[in-house]
Amino acid sequence: MCLPPGSLSSVSATTGSGAPYAFGGSSASPSIFTPANTNLTLGAAGGAFSLAGALTRANNTVTADNAQADQLLANAKNAEGAAASAVTTGIAQAANTETRGAQTLAAQRAVMAANGIDVNAAGTAQNVQESTKYITDQNVQTITANAARAAMGYTQQEQSDITNSAAYRAAGSSVSPFMAGASSLLTSATNVSSNWYRNQRVGVT
Repeated sequence: MCLPPGSLSSVSATTGSGAPYAFGGSSASPSIFTPANTNLTLGAAGGAFSLAGALTRANNTVTADNAQADQLLANAKNAEGAAASAVTTGIAQAANTETRGAQTLAAQRAVMAANGIDVNAAGTAQNVQESTKYITDQNVQTITANAARAAMGYTQQEQSDITNSAAYRAAGSSVSPFMAGASSLLTSATNVSSNWYRNQRVGVT
């Protein structure tokens, strides 16, 4: 059997090795699922995950900073109340000390008078009374000073908490989820573009 000249090329095609691989003179279209395309797709997917992570981290940072700022303001309010309480308590304790001192002095004078001692005479009677007054005054001054120091400490803590609260609030305001997301997208896009360019340069498909 003889074939017309030139008909062999329309019946079969050969590979570089001479083995037939298709009939009809046409070959299959190349697949889009190449290693290079797969790598780029995975890079884009990774960029999406990075974007979600960046947005989440930014929002969490803002939430944490604002929560800390709120807690510090609450602490400042408590410190303010503690300072006022320290002053009030100190005043009450000082007043009680003065009352007890006056009661002690009155009791001493009563005892001395009952024993026929002139409570206004110089000497032992006056010395005892002066000693009682001195001790009472010293106790009152100590109580007042301690209350003032406590109140001052609470007031300083209040101011520190207010300052730190403002710092946390400012830090939270400086965090932009939008900018964090944009930065993440830019980084991912740059990586994907770099990979694509490298693949094209070296001829990877």
